Amino acid sequence: MHARMIRRNLRGHGWTLLLAGVAVIGIELLALACASRAHAAINVSYFTLEPTDGYVSRRVYAGTAVSSRAAELGFKQGGQVLRVAVDIGDAVQSGDTLALLDTASLQASLRQAHAEVAHAHANLQALHAEVQLARNTERRFRTLHEQGHTSQQLYDEANLSFRMKAAQHRVAAAGLERARAAQQGIEVAIAEATILAPFDGIIQSRYVDEGAQVGSGQAALRIVERGVVEAHIGVPAQVAARLAPGSRHAVIWMGGAHEGLLSAVLPEIDRATRTQTVVLKVADAAIPPGSVVEIAVSEQIDEPGFWVPLGALTAGDRGLWGVYALNRDNVVERRLVEILHRESDRVFVRGTIAGGDRVIDTGVQRIVPGQTVDVHATKVSHAR
Repeated sequence: MHARMIRRNLRGHGWTLLLAGVAVIGIELLALACASRAHAAINVSYFTLEPTDGYVSRRVYAGTAVSSRAAELGFKQGGQVLRVAVDIGDAVQSGDTLALLDTASLQASLRQAHAEVAHAHANLQALHAEVQLARNTERRFRTLHEQGHTSQQLYDEANLSFRMKAAQHRVAAAGLERARAAQQGIEVAIAEATILAPFDGIIQSRYVDEGAQVGSGQAALRIVERGVVEAHIGVPAQVAARLAPGSRHAVIWMGGAHEGLLSAVLPEIDRATRTQTVVLKVADAAIPPGSVVEIAVSEQIDEPGFWVPLGALTAGDRGLWGVYALNRDNVVERRLVEILHRESDRVFVRGTIAGGDRVIDTGVQRIVPGQTVDVHATKVSHAR
């Protein structure tokens, strides 16, 4: 029995030794693998810097689309609205009738004016005949007086009668003109009782309905011109100074570009935005007034530097930026740069770099300064 216990203990110690040996071998293999990875160089790609004399800065400025023409329409004379011929959203053409006032009283006044004109005209004709008779009588008495066949008294009476009839004729002529002027005034008042469309447009607002009493000058409708809109966009004064009236620019709305003609640069600078307003006419009815529109203005900046991709930038302390460059021994060196201009996938920089430097453009997060790397691929330049 004692011998059996000894054999069982020997077998247990053998398994323990075997497991311990396996564990030691695994640890050594893991250490060798880690050492192999630690000594393996990282593959990187780089490009060669090429100096550039400058860059084109493209800036976008926003503004508002407004109607080229818009008007609040009303009646010049007050009265009761008889009919409104349009509603909100209706398209109208220049000269279309939009609304009418009740002109019954004006029509009655017009008929009276017609009668007064006719009366004044008849009176003028009667006096014209009397003037002709008085002129003929005066001529006969003058001849008789010159021949000594009538007295001076009779001739003076004939002459005075002629001059009186002539004066009455002039008064009658003035009365006819006055009657005609009164008639014309009533006709104008009747015409002003109708609102006509001043230009082709869309009815934006309707303020009155049939039967409403409106005052002189009270707005009844608002019309907005269709077919042409204006883009009013604020830009810095130095940018406005380079924009010439008559030049054409792309006006951007909802991602689409529309041709705009620069019609004016307003002289005053807005106190709130410190910008000058440029006005562009856009012959495109697709842009509704009140929409936000934009224009892009390009400017050539003469500033030497280098184009590098965004992926080549590394952030440093206190907001500084840098790139990783390779020396002759493919050792990583950090160079500080200043960003002058940024685009979607690249930046224009200057700093402690020079033409011909090899700059790493991928995998910069996996390397550190002083590290030796293997070159994976080369590129010439990121300028275009």
